[in-house]
Amino acid sequence: MSSETDREEMDMLAAEYALRLLEGEDLARANALMNSDQDFVRAVEGWTMRLTSLAEDLAPVDPAPSVKRALMRRMFPAMQPTKSFWDRVGPWLGVATAASVALAAALAWQVFSVSVRSPGPLYTAEIASDTNDFRVVAVVDKTANEVFLTRTAGAAPEGRILQVWAHGEGAPAQSVGLWPEGASVRLVLPPEIAAVEGTLTLGVSEEPPGGSPTDAPTGRVFGTADIPNVSVN
Repeated sequence: MSSETDREEMDMLAAEYALRLLEGEDLARANALMNSDQDFVRAVEGWTMRLTSLAEDLAPVDPAPSVKRALMRRMFPAMQPTKSFWDRVGPWLGVATAASVALAAALAWQVFSVSVRSPGPLYTAEIASDTNDFRVVAVVDKTANEVFLTRTAGAAPEGRILQVWAHGEGAPAQSVGLWPEGASVRLVLPPEIAAVEGTLTLGVSEEPPGGSPTDAPTGRVFGTADIPNVSVN
């Protein structure tokens, strides 16, 4: 990205990559950049967030259960049902609206497919409540060990704030950070969470101002998402 023209070309390539429009040599080039160029990774992440926000104004439509099952099989073929800490503290990942699921899935599959073939820097998931009143798209950037979250539906109740949690397989939930306001937030992963390999579980709860007074969620857990095949860079 040595010139303005180069930057514009890379930004356009990142947009086309996020939209799954690339084929052949262009796709191979983008896949290589995803594993070697942090500027390109962040450009794809930015386009992913911008495109996902388009789902905010779409009317809710409940998809058939078979749609979700097929979608999850395609996005996460290696994921096996497991008992999680979140099964004890809150609702499991719910079915989001058909339109936002389709958009999030297309973006997630584009990024996640690279991660399946080789260790990749980005992992994308959607956290949704079982009543569809709260949805968040999360992008985990393993290059920087950060997570970027954007709400596409719902918010914390008045006088409460959101808190982000994460854990590895068989481990207790750990706070990643507070999300007091705004539609998006970027949080640095704690060292223990950044070191997780295999399945990383993300969740969001609503808590009193200042966050949970304990080491676990105390308010409503809106939902969780398991991200399989996470690698430590």
